[in-house]
Amino acid sequence: MQAFKGVKGLYCDICGIPLGISRGNVWYADGTISGKYPPYIKGTFFDVDELGFLFRSLSEYMDYDIGDIIAGGKYHDTKEYMTAMVEKMKETSGGTLPPDEDLYRTMLYPICIWGIADVEFLSIEQGKMVIAVKRPYSIPLLRGDVAGVADVVTGREHTAVWEGDEYEGVMTVVPAQGGSALGKRIDEGSHYDVKPEAEELACVRCEACGAPTMVSELFEWERDRCRIEERSSGRRYCFNNTQGINAVLKMLVGELGEDTELKIEDIAREYSRTLYEGRASGLDIRKGPGADPPEMNGREGFDLETELDSFPYRGWGKVSEVSTAEDAWLVTVENPYSDILVAGRIWGMEEAFAGGSLHVAGRVVEGKTLRLTFEP
Repeated sequence: MQAFKGVKGLYCDICGIPLGISRGNVWYADGTISGKYPPYIKGTFFDVDELGFLFRSLSEYMDYDIGDIIAGGKYHDTKEYMTAMVEKMKETSGGTLPPDEDLYRTMLYPICIWGIADVEFLSIEQGKMVIAVKRPYSIPLLRGDVAGVADVVTGREHTAVWEGDEYEGVMTVVPAQGGSALGKRIDEGSHYDVKPEAEELACVRCEACGAPTMVSELFEWERDRCRIEERSSGRRYCFNNTQGINAVLKMLVGELGEDTELKIEDIAREYSRTLYEGRASGLDIRKGPGADPPEMNGREGFDLETELDSFPYRGWGKVSEVSTAEDAWLVTVENPYSDILVAGRIWGMEEAFAGGSLHVAGRVVEGKTLRLTFEP
């Protein structure tokens, strides 16, 4: 992984976006980002701090560590999309694959540019893989990631054990005894290999790599820190598989109960409101709501319309309507990456913009369309 740092040719010389992201994906007019080639994996720029705040808040709410549930959802989906990727590799190579160690490295090598983690292989031996990890985007999500990769490479079920703190540690991946507990609680079914039908997003693009120039205006890749940083807020982001986070949310709701969906939405709203209120006042509350003391960050200003217009470049969906009727605010989003998290994000945005509390008078999902109504 250290080879990524400062290596010429991995990042666009003009806009700074990793070429694997800019040339390997397509930004579509419907608000989605998808892989250019099969199995057409959809990607989203996720707010890492938002995910961390969500998982911590849910653990506190449930009064126990929900890490295994999170890892379980991510494990299942990682195994699914890695299987799809390996099948495509077989098709292009005449049915042959590299040795297991080389395949492991191929699967985990690019995660630094995605803002996931900085990893270094310590040892790979029969039935065991040990990797050193720095700056993981999420320990439970990464546990699911590496265990799912190991399953696909070896054809056996694995589990991943973490030793360390939230910033640095060692991940040991070993075969699961009696089958993996991570993969037992979610339905089977493929979500991949479906080519998008939408047209490409009409926008200004980098003349060198073809990525929308708005992406580099929104984010900066800090190569030495395994970090994608949102320029306006200083928050850490990652570029990751959209369906993986949805699988995690589905498992959380399934395991913790239907009321969990409303709790997740409210947590996302709390995070969002604090973030955008801080943006409006020039404050930087990097560890989420409740952190102190906040510091001035020099990133003053928050414009609701500009933020909503940025959704397609993030892979969050397309905001097709923002209007008012009497005292109500109406927002329609096409193809939100997550109905729950996007609703919470917009709710917090609206409150920060309005300068007061709002309640959700309506949240309706019709196919791939999310309709939101907010009232004082």
